[in-house]
Amino acid sequence: MKYAYKTEIKPTDEQARKIRRSIGICRWLYNEYLETNKRLYRMYQRGLLDSNQPYFMTANDFDKYVNNKLKTKPKYAWINKCASKARKKILMNAESAFRSFFAGNTAFPSFKKKMDEDIKLYFPKNNPTDWLIERHRIKIPTLKYVRLKEYGYLPSGAKVINGTVSQKACRFYVSVTVEQPISNYKPSCSGIGIAVKINSLDKLNKEKFPQIVMLQKRLQRQRKKLCRKYSYDEFLKDDLRCANREKQRLKVKKLQQKMEFIKKDYLDKCVAEIMKQKPQYITIENLNIKSMALDKDMKKITAKQKYYDFKNRLLLKCTKYDIELKQADKLDEEKIIFVELI
Repeated sequence: MKYAYKTEIKPTDEQARKIRRSIGICRWLYNEYLETNKRLYRMYQRGLLDSNQPYFMTANDFDKYVNNKLKTKPKYAWINKCASKARKKILMNAESAFRSFFAGNTAFPSFKKKMDEDIKLYFPKNNPTDWLIERHRIKIPTLKYVRLKEYGYLPSGAKVINGTVSQKACRFYVSVTVEQPISNYKPSCSGIGIAVKINSLDKLNKEKFPQIVMLQKRLQRQRKKLCRKYSYDEFLKDDLRCANREKQRLKVKKLQQKMEFIKKDYLDKCVAEIMKQKPQYITIENLNIKSMALDKDMKKITAKQKYYDFKNRLLLKCTKYDIELKQADKLDEEKIIFVELI
């Protein structure tokens, strides 16, 4: 069975420079692919294209255009500093975003911004020596051995299919897909029910979640500082002030990431507590999030909760141990566990 793991890495200065450079190249290729297709479609609407010229360029055609035309120019020689498979994968992701938009499933694909940090470097396993996992390090293609920040989390010696490297708030992460045998699971009880409670941060129990309340107050102060810097820099254009603004934005990102880690750790502990009961099946309360989001006050509250994340984590564990996961409006089980989301 395939499992996914994600953990933080500690690359050297040279490895971190390569990661940032490759992420920047992939971001540029993604945006250039979107711009090229938008330009072709505008030309098609105005009748400027011949009947033989396509109004949509696929990822393979754009990759050939980059390899045969763009990289031959001296000013685009820096494209070769990124791995070819990572470049091809980001173009395939852009094409799939277009296909999903054409099918009516998602909105029109938007350009990738540097501040969003949502680009991931894809590395397949082409050689037997790629993606070797040890206790304290992992071998990533083109980066060689990179140290892990958490020892023993990744399964040592496991067969890795592929992996990605990402960056968030000056911290680097690696995600790998490995193949592991299905673990033996023997249920000890018939079934349990899960009642979910959604709270706002204003009505949050300060004694139970003191760190979240404290971080939320700090985050509000730092956001106000960032807003003041933006409003003041509209009149004064100074490189030093822009650098201070970027530092303030990085502080906000780090606080947001810290809150996300605390919430995810809390959800993992809740799921682990449920799995300790060893149920035969699990019934979760079905919350009508769409109707709750119609209210303006509830929309702000539900937008910050991790209800779907909690359901996905629970579904992943149920799939791993072959447990049936049900949804019901009313819980009839004898044993009910209350989970308070934050």
